[in-house]
Parts: sequence; C-alpha cells; structure tokens
Amino acid sequence: MFIPQYAIDRLAPSIQPLVFETGVEGVRYSSTRGTVFLVGYEGRSYVLTARHALQPNNLMPICVFSSDVSCQLIPLKDVFYVPQHLEDDDIADVAVIAIDTRRINHPDVARAQLMDLALSCGEWKGYAHETQFFVLGYPEERSFLNYETTEFRADRVMFLGRYDGPSNFQSLHVLKVHNTLSLTTFSGLSGTPVFAWLEQPRQRPTSVLCGMVLRGTSQSGVIHFLDRDILLDALNLKRQMEQQES
Repeated sequence: MFIPQYAIDRLAPSIQPLVFETGVEGVRYSSTRGTVFLVGYEGRSYVLTARHALQPNNLMPICVFSSDVSCQLIPLKDVFYVPQHLEDDDIADVAVIAIDTRRINHPDVARAQLMDLALSCGEWKGYAHETQFFVLGYPEERSFLNYETTEFRADRVMFLGRYDGPSNFQSLHVLKVHNTLSLTTFSGLSGTPVFAWLEQPRQRPTSVLCGMVLRGTSQSGVIHFLDRDILLDALNLKRQMEQQES
C-alpha cells in the first residue's frame, strides 16, 4: 500500500530526535538517544517519549528541537512518569514532558508543529491486519556530530511494516518491519510513534497513531510498540496532576 508523501510531510515535523546537553565544552549535544513526538492534548502541549530513553536515574538536560531546520530548543517545564509501582514495567515506560509555553519567545519555537491527538487517534485495531504501518524515528546510527564545526545532525528514517498481532507482553503489539535499512541496531527508535495508513471505502485516507516503540532488533526486524491507549492514560494522569496543582 502506497503512503503519499504529503501524509509523511504532515507528521514529520512533530517528530524530533531526543538528545541531551553534555556539559562538555565544544560538544554541546549527545548523539541521538531516542525519539520524541510533540503532541497537543486538551489544549496543552507535551512531548512524549519512552521513559527508559531518558535514563531517569541519570537524567541530563533534555534538548528538543523546534523543527528540522532550526537549532532553537523548545522550553520544557517538567517530566511526568507513570508510577512504576502502579503498573508493570512496559506500561510505566512512558514519559510525558510538559512544554513551557510561557517561555516561548522565538518565532521558530512558536511555529513548532504539534500532533493533534484529537484528530490522530482513530480506530485502527479492526483494520490492523489489512493495512500498512509505518514508523518515523531517529536511529542512533544516523546521527552525526562534527567535532570541528560542533554541528549536530540527525536523519529521520521511515520503516514500513505489517502488524503481527499482540505481543506476549501486556499492552504491547508486534510490528514486522519490511526493510531494516541496513541498520545494525534499532537503538534510538525508543519513543518513536507508530502509525497505520487507513484507506476505507467512502472515507478520506488518513494516518492513525497506534502507539509508541519501546524496543526491537534489526536482526529480527521486529518492533514491539506500546498501545496508544496507554499513552492517553499517561496524558490523562498528567492533566489530573496539573489541574490539582492549579
């Protein structure tokens, strides 16, 4: 099934590499440690990624770029993790980062594109075995740091795949990738959004957010992704906390 370029172009700007400030002079950013995606939810702006990609026990300053062509960073407020004692490890492997919209003072940041979850969260499970899936993310192997110019570059890649059913792990699904693009590892793909391209009779073709990559191997060509409902549950918990604090 063909996925039109306009559909990819519409989603791509909201998906950015996860990098950290190193604190080392002349080497400002780390290599890509994961992927993040910017979302709009109930009138608020957030960044979603995998908890383990942030390395919470040794968390360094998080850097999220505002677009593919800007070095301006999005101001972040706080990180919310699903309490691990309440859920199993996979369900709790979600990080919700609040964007501090009050500190946005650069036009590049103001133009940052968010994925509107109210429009992106349609039904997909009933069509999973007959539709094309795709993943947009930043493998670590495709990130580069020029030590002479201190220029950082990360290349976004797209994987096409087919749904291979529920995983043996709770709330995870299995995606079989058609082409691993000669990558030796899927490191850097944690936190990557997973989409289905739906073409239904008498309906406009659309991309639907299905979940978020947690792990996988290039050797097997298999990706395990967390169900979208878990992401929405995490966002709901974050919103409840914000409402209690206001």
